[in-house]
Amino acid sequence: MIESDEKGCWTRFKEKNDQGARDTLIIHYMRVVKYIAGRMAMHVPNSVEMDDLIGWGVMGLMDAVEKFDHNQNIKFSTYASIRIRGAIIDQIRTLDWAPRSLRTMARKVGACREKLRHEMGREPAAEEIAADLGTSVEHVEDTLAQLQTAQILSLDDYLPSEDSGDARKGDMVGSNSAPNPSHAAEQRERQEILVEAILELPEQQQKVLNLYYYEELTLKEVGAVLDVSESRVSQIHSAAMKALRKAVREREN
Repeated sequence: MIESDEKGCWTRFKEKNDQGARDTLIIHYMRVVKYIAGRMAMHVPNSVEMDDLIGWGVMGLMDAVEKFDHNQNIKFSTYASIRIRGAIIDQIRTLDWAPRSLRTMARKVGACREKLRHEMGREPAAEEIAADLGTSVEHVEDTLAQLQTAQILSLDDYLPSEDSGDARKGDMVGSNSAPNPSHAAEQRERQEILVEAILELPEQQQKVLNLYYYEELTLKEVGAVLDVSESRVSQIHSAAMKALRKAVREREN
């Protein structure tokens, strides 16, 4: 679909309620659903089927088409991506989602895994973690799978600190030197702590962090998606970062 055809479809649907134009837009942007579902499939438990992700994503796409303001200076693909991802995440959360138990078990698994890494000099297997904790392999694997799902809402490689300032993932520059095993272990542990802290944030703060760091939208674009002012987004972001820094400090001490 060329740009002029798409603009015509938006005009016919939004201004003349042309359902055929709506269907054309949905079919055209199915590629976005499949792309997002494909990426998210790598971060969800094995029990979640690809067809489920696509189905949930389509619901998000349909919602996006209905609510999108074609007169705004925002690309629909950007707006739709947020709705699609949000619809999928919302459905994943309904699948026996138990953040409190996840946080508790994740701390135990994380601490055990780090201890065994130090003792064995390698990444421990799930069976070894389970034996050390006195639980089943299935319990450990399920915890790791749910923790991976939680990382969809995380800031990936973003680690907040008081002295370094805020940095978006795309702005971070890696070192060319060889990785330090001790530093890598500390970073993995801190990322696990960060995931737990994010899960404890209010939903609106989670959304702002996800849109800003994971989707890499500007504060203005985040405001447009959430229907709040840019200054309000900035306030929510600041509150979230303050809470994360406090949580990370408390868990590291």
